[in-house]
Formats: sequence, structure tokens, C-alpha cells
Amino acid sequence: MMEDIVQKIAESTSEIIGYEVIITDEHSIIIGASDTTRLGEFHEASVQIIKTGKPNPDTVNIMKLQGTKPGFALPIEISNKIVGSFGIAGEREKVKTFCYLLKKQIELMIYQEMYMKSVLIKEQAIKNLIQEIGVYDNHLVNESYLIARGQELGYNLKSSFISVAIELFPRNVSINTTKIQDNASLDFNMQTIRLEFYSIIKKAFSDHNNLIAELGHDKFCILHPIHPEKPSHKIYEDVRIKSLQIIQAFEKKGFSTTIGIGAPAKTMGELSQSYKDSWQALKLGKQIVSPTPIYFIHELILEDLISGIPKNLSERYMIKTLTILKKQPDWHELSKTISAWCESGFNQRKAARILFIHRNTLNYRLTKIQDLSGIDVHNHKYSIMLYLAVLMDNWKTQGS
Repeated sequence: MMEDIVQKIAESTSEIIGYEVIITDEHSIIIGASDTTRLGEFHEASVQIIKTGKPNPDTVNIMKLQGTKPGFALPIEISNKIVGSFGIAGEREKVKTFCYLLKKQIELMIYQEMYMKSVLIKEQAIKNLIQEIGVYDNHLVNESYLIARGQELGYNLKSSFISVAIELFPRNVSINTTKIQDNASLDFNMQTIRLEFYSIIKKAFSDHNNLIAELGHDKFCILHPIHPEKPSHKIYEDVRIKSLQIIQAFEKKGFSTTIGIGAPAKTMGELSQSYKDSWQALKLGKQIVSPTPIYFIHELILEDLISGIPKNLSERYMIKTLTILKKQPDWHELSKTISAWCESGFNQRKAARILFIHRNTLNYRLTKIQDLSGIDVHNHKYSIMLYLAVLMDNWKTQGS
């Protein structure tokens, strides 16, 4: 049994009934006592109680038994196994009733705490395993070691997986505020809230081979098993639907959610990269205005490349390409026009629809951009160069 828990149970029970209370382990050592001076003592009366599963008869001379006071004691049974004893000091006939009344309650309390501790131990083991997968290096760690670790916890790591990263924050806290305070954990300490969070995630990602772990009070990771022969676009759509379920469920609880998703992985090395990519997708996605905060790394390739460009190089490129345009009072509209023009595949009708403007207005803006920058916006190569500069500027502005 857990000494810290049974000590609290002994103290609280004693306060309620007004009698001295002790709890022993299976070796008759007192591990919980309202009189703390008795902790660690041998309670000889419990030896027979634990052995027989019955209280000592009235004929036993308590005063001759080591570490024992007059009173009454019963065995503590968890899952049909005697794991200790529970006793109340006092006049035998008076405290006997209390013992029988409290026996089931104390057994239930200890069972719940033992169960919760075992759950927490497994959660920690899964968390450690996921983190080890995240930093996996085949030159340093044998893949079979992690596979064996997974088997011990009941997971088949020989399957194909995709990594999903989740970050939560209260609805009244902006993404940017949360981003700035990455090192300050949100206050999710209540165990009931944690269980609700796990329940929401497990309901959406219900496969028994899902590895789910809390990697911080506001962050979760899922290694979701996938069929190795399933097309990538169908995998992404399936994960998107499950992620939407999570977002909607957390929204009802008063939390906003950002989700990053890596690439499908068939090997341990690929899974490690998928894990890294899911968190990178989440990080990149937080700096993009999107109606649905679900971000796939394969849709953020340009942003991922741009984020890795040294600051001095990107600033030199932006100065060379955007200086005149950024001086214009309608720079915001011009930058949106450049993005829509390239993202529409240089299609006037699609670009105008993205911007909710008339095609004549689009043509006016494109002409203005070309005249000011000297860049031919109808030359796809040069338009893309302009688009990259806009992406760099957006990244710099939103990331600062």
C-alpha cells in the first residue's frame, strides 16, 4: 500500500470518529496512524488477522502483544487479497461497530488511490516512451529496444503510425499570448479535468493501439496507428475528422485547441520525424490565420522552409523585394493580393473570389504591384519570388 495515502486516511478517519486509528501493511507494520509516533512499529495483533482474514477473538490478551493497544481490528482486502489491517484503539465493543462500518469505505479509498497510482505510472511510462521515440537516433538506440518497451505497455510499435500534437488554452487567452508564455504551464492541476481531457481525446482516437500522453499541462501527443496501405489523403482526412471532434469537445469545456499533424510513418525513424513534424506544424500553424486550427506539415512546406532561413538572409531578401510596396498605405491589401494570386495558381477568377473583390479591382492591384516593384506579376517565377518575400514578412511580423 501507499504510505502517504493511508496516513491521510488514518488521520481523516480519526478526526471523524474521535478515536485513534492505525493501518498496517501485509507485514503488520504500521504505515498509517493518527498518532504518528506509532508509524513504523510492528503491530503484533495484525499478524493473525492478516493470516486468517478474521479479527482476533476476545480471549486474546492484547496487552501481551507487541505494539498493540486495546481496541478492534479487521483485515483490509483489495481484489480478494488481504493487503493489511485497519484498527481502532478504544473500548472493544464501542469501536467494533466503527470498524465494520468503515471497513468497506477504507478498502474502497485505498483501492481507488492504488488504481489511480497505477494509471499514473502507466501514463508516465507512455509519456517517456513517446519522448524517446521523438529523439530516436538509429545510431544510438536499437529500434528493437523501443518496440520491446511498447510491447511491455501493450502496444505494437511495428505498426504504422502518424503523430498528432495538441495544445490547449482557455478560450479567453489568445494564441499569441499562449505562444509567448510557452514556459508557463496553464493551471490544469485538477485531476478531474485531466481525466476529462484524456476522455475527450480517447473518444475521438479510440483505437486500442493509440499511444496518448500528456506532455505538459496544456499539451498532449497521440501516436495514432494507421493502415500501411491506406492512401495518404484518406489518412489525413480521417485524422482531420477526429481532430475536429476534439476541437468541438474542448470548445464546450471552454478551451480552444490547436492541432499539428505529422506525416504517416512506417519505421521508427519515420515515426520520430512525424513526432517532430507534428509539433513543428502546430508551431507554424499558430502563426497562420485559419478558420480551423488543424495544421498538416505537408501543407506547410514553404512556411517550414522559411522559418529555417537565417534572419539576416530573410531580412535582406525582404528589403530588396518589398521596401517600396510596404511604404504604401494599402500594403495590407497588396500583400493579401500577392498571396491570393499565387495560391490560386495565377487564376484571376479564383484569386478575386479568395479576396472577395471584383476582377477589375484585382487587375488594378496587380498592375500597381508591378509598377511599384518592377516585378512582372504575370511571370510565375517572379511572382513566386514576391510571394516568398510576403511569407517571410508575415512570419517575421506574427512571430515577433
